[in-house]
Amino acid sequence: MSYAAKRRLVLGFLVFAVLWPPAHRVLVATSEIDPWRLGGWAMYCTPKLRVEVALVPEKRGRPVDVELPASLREAANRFTERRAVLGRFVSPAVLAREALEQLEADSVVVMIQRNRLDPATSRIAGTREYFRYSRDDAGRINGERFSVRDVP
Repeated sequence: MSYAAKRRLVLGFLVFAVLWPPAHRVLVATSEIDPWRLGGWAMYCTPKLRVEVALVPEKRGRPVDVELPASLREAANRFTERRAVLGRFVSPAVLAREALEQLEADSVVVMIQRNRLDPATSRIAGTREYFRYSRDDAGRINGERFSVRDVP
């Protein structure tokens, strides 16, 4: 390898080493990726906290109390792990599709709770997002995000 190629390689590594930590921090703040993963230094800014996911099947707009099949619980666990690492880059539509295929429900609500360290108060704060997914007449899955006030 020539001296010029080695120099470009070292320079490229140094540029990456300088730019990746602030880029990782921005991704953590905006996309909710796990600060302890993907080789960033943001892990030193926050404790490792869990992400929780719940599935609520609905019939005619009302929650149904049903035992989730083991395969769906495993899918929810896989989704939870992926969502914890990659944040908003992992859509809850994937989990909702599996739930609608396995359950006899008109729609399904996916609740995602993410706990984080609030920099203003230095306390752990939880935020919840709710997504309702249903199947249209053509068999496509449609979803919407809603707030707690919108729950019937």
